[in-house]
Amino acid sequence: MPESAGDDLAGLIGTRVEWHRRRRGLSRRELSTLVGHTERWLSLLEQEGRGALRLDNLIDLARALRIADLSSLVGRRFSATALDMPEHPAVPEVRKALTNALLASAPEEPPGSAASLERRIRHAWDAWHVSRTQNTQLGLLLPGLLRDATALTRTSSGTQRRRAYAIATSVHLLGQRYAYGVRAMELAAKFTDRALSAAVTSEDAYLMALAGWGSAMTSLTAQQPQDAEETALAALHHVARPVSVDEQSLRGALLLFAAMGAAGDRRAGDAWRHWEAADRIATNIGGHVDMQTMFGATNVGIYAVAVNVECGRSSAAVASAAQLNPRDIPSTNRRAQHFIDLARSHFQAGDHESVRGALLASERASKETIAFNPEGRQIVSDIIRTNRSVDDGIAGLAERLGLR
Repeated sequence: MPESAGDDLAGLIGTRVEWHRRRRGLSRRELSTLVGHTERWLSLLEQEGRGALRLDNLIDLARALRIADLSSLVGRRFSATALDMPEHPAVPEVRKALTNALLASAPEEPPGSAASLERRIRHAWDAWHVSRTQNTQLGLLLPGLLRDATALTRTSSGTQRRRAYAIATSVHLLGQRYAYGVRAMELAAKFTDRALSAAVTSEDAYLMALAGWGSAMTSLTAQQPQDAEETALAALHHVARPVSVDEQSLRGALLLFAAMGAAGDRRAGDAWRHWEAADRIATNIGGHVDMQTMFGATNVGIYAVAVNVECGRSSAAVASAAQLNPRDIPSTNRRAQHFIDLARSHFQAGDHESVRGALLASERASKETIAFNPEGRQIVSDIIRTNRSVDDGIAGLAERLGLR
């Protein structure tokens, strides 16, 4: 029996790590690979508690096991995230606009035509996809869009009322995308609920499925993979018999989120089954790329990398990435996220030079994506923490991220 309180706690943590690992369906070899240690190291931690009291080890294990609260491992309340996430400067104003749009008095006249609002929404989506500061661009546009879209729902009637709520759905999905991008998860959940509510009022099955897609994204970002998969599969029923390329694309996008949910839950077989169904859709629609979900053949290839990373298959992830040309990815944010996924796979494999190249490529694609991405920030922090000498590229990136 352990002789000290520290040994007692270490042994308890080891037991809990083993329980969570088994619950996730991971072998010791798989989990040790995810956290960058040997199988022997993990065996000693689980059986004897060796290294279990080190905070960096606990954080790495919690992230790999998808545990958001370290109390699940140690019985004390503190976050499993090692790094403080910066708040984007537009978050307070966007949050206030989301509330004030509902509290404002109904205008006597419409704030503008439905067509003009639809043009503004398309402009906002374009800004999200092409800008290297996509979060800032949406942060500037959202308050006005929220005010005018909500006002339009109050001044419309008859068939125009459904169109107004369709516009409101699109605006709230833009808000969800912004909140996701800056990891403001409480705000993302509010936008998701508003989008679902507006979609139901619009009586548009496509929009209900699209709102479900946004909800699945929020669940994935909140590290709730099972919820994400269930939501994506439930939303599929609203586009069960697609009659257009847009509806086929949405089905494919939902299947990709279902694949990521299953991969995050360590069910590789289900993940690849969903991915293959999405791949068949991408083949059927040819070169079409959906401008909201980015679904298309290239995006399916990107998710092959992401699924492999989530499943701990670093070599397969690198092999999948080799088949892609990042220039074919039409969204700066998605391109930057792809490079972060690639950095994670190289980091798992211990290829630090390739990690460096992928991280810097991510920042070149979008300086805001990595700034608000916890996995990317964590890798940069780990490199700084474990290496006495760091080259100027990573050192500069760490400084720009506020990590040194």
